[in-house]
Amino acid sequence: MSSLFPNDYHQQIIRYYEETENSYKDAWDLNHSLAIHYGYSDKKARNFRSSLQRMNEIMAELAHIKSSDYVLDAGCGIGGSSFFLAAQFHCKITGITLSEKQAKKATELAKTKRTELLTEFLVMDYENTTFPDETFTVVWGCESVCYAKSKKQFIREAYRILKPGGRLVVADGFVSHFENNKQPVIRNWLDGWNVNYLKTPDRFAEFMHQAGFRDIRYQNISCEVKKSSLRLYRFYFLARLYLIWKKIFFNNKPTDFQKKNIEACRYQYLGLKKNLWQYGMIIG
Repeated sequence: MSSLFPNDYHQQIIRYYEETENSYKDAWDLNHSLAIHYGYSDKKARNFRSSLQRMNEIMAELAHIKSSDYVLDAGCGIGGSSFFLAAQFHCKITGITLSEKQAKKATELAKTKRTELLTEFLVMDYENTTFPDETFTVVWGCESVCYAKSKKQFIREAYRILKPGGRLVVADGFVSHFENNKQPVIRNWLDGWNVNYLKTPDRFAEFMHQAGFRDIRYQNISCEVKKSSLRLYRFYFLARLYLIWKKIFFNNKPTDFQKKNIEACRYQYLGLKKNLWQYGMIIG
């Protein structure tokens, strides 16, 4: 476990991803797509794997990514979005994550993919980076901003490190009403994935406006992620049976993180179905 972040919440996020990595490999095509996010299903997405790439494509279209951009992949995981951007647009990307293990893995993958000249991966908190003012042209957050201890502080920091005319693009979950964070269905989902809370789209946009962003646009893409949500829901039942099997035959007990992670797969689907939360994409 990393000692770079004494904050308990940060340490819990690091532990969550370390202890649930195998689940993402089993259910989410992590080894191939390097993605830990919902897929975007439309006519161009032929299957689940292509829907994961399609999410990156839609974000890139929204942010008007081009070869001259310098992108901060804020909460990069093991580099899936960064490698996509490098391959598709040949732009420069710096990925940051709280996890030393993820940063090391992404750096190793960069050598395999031969993107060392375009990508680098660092251990850093995206709410308090060490980058100078006006460093990047794009700040990219693909299902990572939900983990910000303060969403407002993340947005303020993104504005500080963006050049004039730079863009912040985020794809993530948003509650329909802030009070929904206390709803048992939402609370069980978020606790299972170690997320503190979600903002509403309006409040998130207001934080962006206060920070100085303009031309702020939000799109509800819940319909496009429903297939991914349903996939997680189905995985919940299979995973529960698998855990029972392991316990009976190998006396291998799952950790609390692993059990709650599996339970969350059920609750995220129920919450989306009840319109307690929505999946959105926002740019400014």
